[in-house]
Formats: sequence, C-alpha cells, structure tokens
Amino acid sequence: MNDNRYQHINPEPLLDAMGGDVAACRHMFGTFAQSAPATFARLEQAIRADDAAQVKREAHSLKSMTALVGAGVLTELLKSVETQSRNDPPQSAQPRLAELQSLFAAVDAEVRHYIDQVGVAQ
Repeated sequence: MNDNRYQHINPEPLLDAMGGDVAACRHMFGTFAQSAPATFARLEQAIRADDAAQVKREAHSLKSMTALVGAGVLTELLKSVETQSRNDPPQSAQPRLAELQSLFAAVDAEVRHYIDQVGVAQ
C-alpha cells in the first residue's frame, strides 16, 4: 500500500498489525489527526517557555503518537528532545523548534492525506 508517496510516515507496520484492516488503520490515523496537533502546540509552548519538565512530558506523549503512524524521523527527534529535557541541567530545545515544526507539519499533512485518500471508495 505504501507506494512511496509518503516520505514522513509509514502506515505499513500499523496496517500489518491490524491484519490489513484499512478502516481500522484509518481510524487510528484519525485519532492522531485529532490529538497530535494539540499535543504539539503544548510542546511548542513549553519549548518557548524553556519549561523542561513540560517539554519532557509533551515530547514523550507525542513520540508515542508519531511512532504509531510510522513517523520515524520525527519520533527520533522527539526522543532526542525528551532526553535533552531530562539532562541535569536540562538542555533547551529552542534550537530544534523550527525542525520540529517542519517535520510535524509534514507528518500531519501525510496523515491527513492517508485518512482522506486510502481505503476510500472511489
């Protein structure tokens, strides 16, 4: 199903885990589309405020969501941001904000494309 039109997500592992049930996979991607933007907004706010504890929480939460949709590059970046926020003293994630924003926007767009296009009767 992933015919290389996606650069930032890989739906195949989730689809395989769901026994090829495209509707169930679309539903899970829909859950991402509903939840992830708010979590990302909280992460952005925490990064701007240099609130390491909140950055850690939001990065951890978002990391789980991005892993679900197969967004490997973004997941690894969030893992790194989460780790930085745990350091003593915590390192600021502000230098990584633009990269996070760009990757999240790309992942979000591809997830929405998947929801809108894959498995929809033509």
